[in-house]
Amino acid sequence: MKFQISAIALASAALLSGCGGGGSGSEGSKEQTMSFLLPFSGQAVIGVPPNSAATTLKATASSGGAVTFASNTPDTCGVNGDQLALLKAGECSVTATQAGANGYAPVSQRQVFVIPKNPQLVAKFANPGWQPVGSAPVQLSASFNSDLPVTFASKTPAVCSVSGSTLTTLANGMCTVTAQQAGNDVYMPTTVERNIPVGTEKPAALNFLTGYKDGDTTKEGLIGHAGNQWWCQDCDRTVSNDGNSFTFTASWGTPSKPGDWDYNSALFQLFGPGLVDGDLYSPDGMYRGGVKSTAFSTLGTTPKGVQIDIQGGLHVNLAQNPEWFGSTNNKFNVELFLAHFNPNKLDSKGNACNVTLKATVQPTAAAATDYSIGLKDQFAISEACDLSGLDVWTELQTYPVVEIKFSAAKPNGDVPNASAQYQNQFKLTGPIYFQ
Repeated sequence: MKFQISAIALASAALLSGCGGGGSGSEGSKEQTMSFLLPFSGQAVIGVPPNSAATTLKATASSGGAVTFASNTPDTCGVNGDQLALLKAGECSVTATQAGANGYAPVSQRQVFVIPKNPQLVAKFANPGWQPVGSAPVQLSASFNSDLPVTFASKTPAVCSVSGSTLTTLANGMCTVTAQQAGNDVYMPTTVERNIPVGTEKPAALNFLTGYKDGDTTKEGLIGHAGNQWWCQDCDRTVSNDGNSFTFTASWGTPSKPGDWDYNSALFQLFGPGLVDGDLYSPDGMYRGGVKSTAFSTLGTTPKGVQIDIQGGLHVNLAQNPEWFGSTNNKFNVELFLAHFNPNKLDSKGNACNVTLKATVQPTAAAATDYSIGLKDQFAISEACDLSGLDVWTELQTYPVVEIKFSAAKPNGDVPNASAQYQNQFKLTGPIYFQ
């Protein structure tokens, strides 16, 4: 049998108990102690056939004598020497024994832990989008990483019905469809929902942020790196007293020639709901300035951020300073960073690459303006991380948005303000949301 250590780390019951012993050896025998700790705690899952997960058992006895291991649950986990094979999900019990040596009595200790099943991750479940009442039947399609068969069901039978993989619309409202996989001996069961507006129904708004606490934090997450936009030495960040608006200003003194100033200063990042400062660090403790961090890529199967369902646009109210608006190129970029990483593509500092979408917007006024940026038709994949066959809509429906970055398409370098400085100023007002 081929053994393979599983790389998936999910919560499970950890070590439950250890029972020790000192034996009843012959009169005058010394009692000895046993140290027996499994090399993982809730980190091993059942292997996917034809491979089994395995790990090495380690235990020491105070006598210094050799320790042997035995499985008390051989159907669940097997022992061969010091190798523990995780055969199927369930409770595994292993006993370590020292038979007695150097005048010491025998001793044994038992450890019990739970072997969990593998999680099922959705590989694809595309939302067919808005449907008119009485439209032609819609074919549903979904798959999970287990490649096991999927069943569909309607949670809103008055609005839509499902037969097999065929969806039929019946009335105005939100049609909620589930894709279910019952699981097996290796995989846990899972259910994923999609909400499909029918007739006059509109999709629900998903807030990326609802307001601002201060220059470092929104009501839901972080603004750049807490404490300092470290890459910009001439930037200013202010928040209105009511927390409804955030203003970011990047300034530069009169350059030696027009446009000759720090391009990277005219940008800022907003991180998704629930992210904390520790999510933005790599294992070596160095801040990377974004979600391109190997630490972020290990958030697991329920990553933080905002998961798009049927929402079709990103909505933001943005104003520019008049000088920037009056410059040669006043467009601004909006980038969406997704929790989709390619761990095989690393930069020189060991940061994993995450898939990124980008839209470039032509402003219509310097004053505060509501912009609706189409997710399907205005955003394109700007960073594929060497992954092929990526589709914008599939990416958005599969992986949460964990960061939004605003930047000047070209920094203002030809219209100075009254202080003879060149400025790019973004002012965001109200919530940023998807709908």
